[in-house]
Amino acid sequence: MASPPPLPDPDPRLAEWLEGMDFRSGAPLGRSNQGEVRRFRHAGRDLAIKAPSGRGLLRWLRGLSLKREHRAYRRLVGLAGFAHCHGLFADRYLVLDYIEGEDFRQARLPDRNAFFDQLLETILAMHRHGVAHGDLKRKDNLRVARSGRPIILDLGAAVRKKPRGGILNRKLFEFMRQTDLNAWIKLKYGSYQQIAPEDLVYLRRSRLERWLSRLRGP
Repeated sequence: MASPPPLPDPDPRLAEWLEGMDFRSGAPLGRSNQGEVRRFRHAGRDLAIKAPSGRGLLRWLRGLSLKREHRAYRRLVGLAGFAHCHGLFADRYLVLDYIEGEDFRQARLPDRNAFFDQLLETILAMHRHGVAHGDLKRKDNLRVARSGRPIILDLGAAVRKKPRGGILNRKLFEFMRQTDLNAWIKLKYGSYQQIAPEDLVYLRRSRLERWLSRLRGP
């Protein structure tokens, strides 16, 4: 597993601004399992900030999920294909750079093969850093930057491979790692049919994944 570079200290000016910020003033970007994401511009930065929503137990659980997402981003510092993470502030605001581009659903890909080659490289690099996304089949979790590079979003369901995580952690990581590769096939081909021989090596669907797919429906 590759070792990421050390994280810089959180920017105290950013922390001070966040203390007095009205989260509702940001432009809404969407919702995730952790809460709501809004866009802000501050000190020359274009930011996407995620905060837990709801009340009581639900908000607390979403806050825990946000912390887990932050730990996943810590593993991926400097890795191409992911937004730069400025940190988790006050255990409430996960601050990321906003990536200009298009949602994958609406994007036109001039060179599909090049795009999916880059996406595969990003997924494999993520796995080498000990992170498996687990929800790449959801097209909302993929963005196309202006450069044409694929950007993976929303690590809220990610699993980290832990040095002392035990057999359960290793098995869960391996399951999610393979789920990511299967998702790459599904995104590239739209199904699991008529797959090029060189890509078949990445496909291995478990019984559990097939069962979950039937539950979700087409």
